[in-house]
Amino acid sequence: MTTTYTPALESPRSTAQPINYRRIATLAATYAVLMIAAIIILFPIYWMVASSLKPQNEMFARHMTMLPINWTLENYINVWVNTDFPTYFFNSFKVASITTACSVIVSMYAAYAIARINFRGRYAFGLVLLVTQMFPHIMLVVPLFLIIQRLGLFNTHAALIIAYTAFSLPFSIWMLRGFFEAIPKELEDAAAIDGASQLGTFHKIILPLAGPGLAAVAMYTFIRAWNEFLFALVFLQSSSLRTLPLGLASFQEEYTYRWDLMLAGGSIIAVPVLFFFLLMQRFIVQGLVGGAVKG
Repeated sequence: MTTTYTPALESPRSTAQPINYRRIATLAATYAVLMIAAIIILFPIYWMVASSLKPQNEMFARHMTMLPINWTLENYINVWVNTDFPTYFFNSFKVASITTACSVIVSMYAAYAIARINFRGRYAFGLVLLVTQMFPHIMLVVPLFLIIQRLGLFNTHAALIIAYTAFSLPFSIWMLRGFFEAIPKELEDAAAIDGASQLGTFHKIILPLAGPGLAAVAMYTFIRAWNEFLFALVFLQSSSLRTLPLGLASFQEEYTYRWDLMLAGGSIIAVPVLFFFLLMQRFIVQGLVGGAVKG
């Protein structure tokens, strides 16, 4: 009679991995640094909004508090009713909206041409776009001023729209170019087989897929035009044409600053940008990542 030997079953090894304390410490330090950075960045905004809700005697008190003791909207009412702030707001919205529309329309066609059409100097043109971003804007104020003056556009909103569009286009084209290059070319080939023209393919297929990139370009251009001060200071002369940055600067009187009006006005200025950013945050992040990584 033969007997078979059956080895004893070995106990299963433990699959639990040891705790990586170094990784935990690194993550904790990273989050701590990010939280400190966020507090440093957001604290001035918080202080502006909180101070704008204080009455003037509390705003300049010796012992300042983090939160208003007597909450009031008096500063907002004064800046909106008793000043030309609504005119400044409308002017900025008009200039920023037209600039955004012009930049998006021009940059999407230019970026698509660089990404898809083979022509001589295509890559050199892309590099030139980046080179234009290396010059400080203040160096170009005088040449632009002479051009605007000779065109008869001095002291008009058209001067600002032209300047803002010109300075927004290089970055917008470069970002959209990377986004268009990330879209598979096979989609255009399939549309061409079905008889679609290149322009029709661009409008009906490429643009819907490039929505996040277009949203990112639109928000970048709008915020840049909304907050710009230098060109508005040089190109505008009439008080009725002032934009919001110039309007806030006008609250500086001869011997004092109207901090109540400036803080309330600054809080109002931040609302449209914050609203649109939160509304389109997902598309903006996708557009920036797509254009930066794929370009």
